[in-house]
Amino acid sequence: MITAVHHVSFTVSDMEQSLDFYRGALGFEVLNDRTVEGPFAETVTTLKGVRMRIIHLSGYGQGLELIQYLSAAGQPEAPRTCDTGSAHLCYVVDDIEAEIARLGELGVRFLSEVMTVEGGPNAGNRMVYFLDPDGIPMEFTQPAGGG
Repeated sequence: MITAVHHVSFTVSDMEQSLDFYRGALGFEVLNDRTVEGPFAETVTTLKGVRMRIIHLSGYGQGLELIQYLSAAGQPEAPRTCDTGSAHLCYVVDDIEAEIARLGELGVRFLSEVMTVEGGPNAGNRMVYFLDPDGIPMEFTQPAGGG
């Protein structure tokens, strides 16, 4: 029986840049920072000679794992939102315009203006997608009625 979701994970190209974003801009707290290599890492990733820096963060009731492959590096960009395997985190905010202004001052790229969801279970919510430093999509949603 599944009892909870432990964390989500993103592979990043530059850990310091990603920490600036997830810790500095989004407010996550670093729980653990380590480098992993050897037989265990090779077995779980199926990559010979792999060496990774792994940082676990926590925020908003969510565990977040960032991995930078120091060897066996992969493709240099995130998949597009339409690509199989693409994922995103959605953050609930109480003032979407204030969050856009705050992150905009930090140079965060938004994919559109704020949109209002027209149908389905989120009808009336306001939302916008933005990108982390590696182009990984993120979303803000403001529930209908302001939060």
